[in-house]
Amino acid sequence: MLIRNNLQKWALNIPNLLSISRLFLVLPLILFLEINRPFYVFTLIIVAGTTDYFDGFIARKFNLKTRLGAILDPLSDKVFYLIPLVYLCKNNLIPFWSLTLILFRELIISSLRNSTKDGLPASQLGKFKTFFFFISLVAFFSPLKLSLLKNLAFVFYWIGFLLTFLTLFGYLRIKKNLI
Repeated sequence: MLIRNNLQKWALNIPNLLSISRLFLVLPLILFLEINRPFYVFTLIIVAGTTDYFDGFIARKFNLKTRLGAILDPLSDKVFYLIPLVYLCKNNLIPFWSLTLILFRELIISSLRNSTKDGLPASQLGKFKTFFFFISLVAFFSPLKLSLLKNLAFVFYWIGFLLTFLTLFGYLRIKKNLI
């Protein structure tokens, strides 16, 4: 019993630590984008996606959902996929207007999260949005230079873009019901 309680107490921090680890990966991500090292960017995106999966899995499996985690996890995801999207926009691979709309949506959702008691946890559709953006980034930065991957990158980007606004309306509906 004592071991189980200690394990749960220790595990309580694991999902949040995984989310925080993604934030620490942001600096190397920016550096590798700046010095044009797509393989390292690709690797960091894979690591970030993996930590995102496991922080959610562990939090659900051990019932370790916290308000901090409800804020940290989506924040880490946003920072980690928006920075490469800015890079892609800067290099004219995705349109500026689409990134502007995504950033606008993220600001709205972040303000909603800060104004609710439970941090407004991510919806299932919001998780799909993040997944599609991560897969898009994996394809964009893949060391394999195949036209099929580039086309898939754009398809996944635009699916993520569409889900960006579907989730915005869902979160606004939730927030309206909370008031």
